[in-house]
Amino acid sequence: MTNTNGDDRPVVVISDLHMGRPDMVETASQLDALVDGASTLVINGDTAEVRLNGISDVARRELDLLQNRCRSSGTRLILLAGNHDPQIVARRHLMLADDEVLITHGDAVHEALAPWSDAARIIARRHREVMASKSASERETLETLFEACREAALAEPMEDEELGRPTTLTGAVAKPRKVLEILAFWLNHPRRLDRFATRFGPKARIVIAGHSHRAGVRRVGHRTIVNTGCFGTPGPALAVLIGESGLEVRRLARSRHGGGWRVTDRIVHTDPTILIGPDAVSIDDAGTRLAG
Repeated sequence: MTNTNGDDRPVVVISDLHMGRPDMVETASQLDALVDGASTLVINGDTAEVRLNGISDVARRELDLLQNRCRSSGTRLILLAGNHDPQIVARRHLMLADDEVLITHGDAVHEALAPWSDAARIIARRHREVMASKSASERETLETLFEACREAALAEPMEDEELGRPTTLTGAVAKPRKVLEILAFWLNHPRRLDRFATRFGPKARIVIAGHSHRAGVRRVGHRTIVNTGCFGTPGPALAVLIGESGLEVRRLARSRHGGGWRVTDRIVHTDPTILIGPDAVSIDDAGTRLAG
């Protein structure tokens, strides 16, 4: 194992791998270059399809292999829960760089989590039930909001072939309501994330999210909102690299031979004032038994 003391590799943030799905990251080995290039790899939600019938066993196997690769590379692994893996870890957000960087999946900004989902009403109803069960003061806390998100995600029926099926481009086009909901969410997501940060991370100048699969960098007020997209349609996939020389958002590219992903030289955004060392994060999920 590589010794991480004096490790000059950056912290790398990605999201929405959906491991196990053949149209996303099908195998953990496709991430080898990303793992080896990071002192800490933060996967910001929807790491693996551990709840989806038919591929959950494959997703768990690949998750184990990803942990193994991180251990052998001396790379810390930090997972944040998303709506597709709500119980993989309890952790749903991360603050870095003296709280100037807020990382969260991005589903917590809407009670339906994914309002384009066929199960959106079921999800939103469960979210409201959890919030209503709390006192007025509890409803103002991030802990309660994340609890409602977790329970709402778990309410999505994975046994029902139609309701539990992930949204695809073909499926969205076949249902005009889905297209409208997706476009509305894409339009409003950065502003919703800005309001989320104002409420729960007011010092944050950078918000890093995923969830919508709509990659990009937006300026909202004094904040920069980065969405790292997804490892599939519609793409592209972005990575946020944070180190002692600042923060960079870069495009990822997939090899035509073997399907491996790598960080490219194409810089989408940079902020040299956001600085962290490789030992700024002590969490490591690489050796942890993860929930389903």
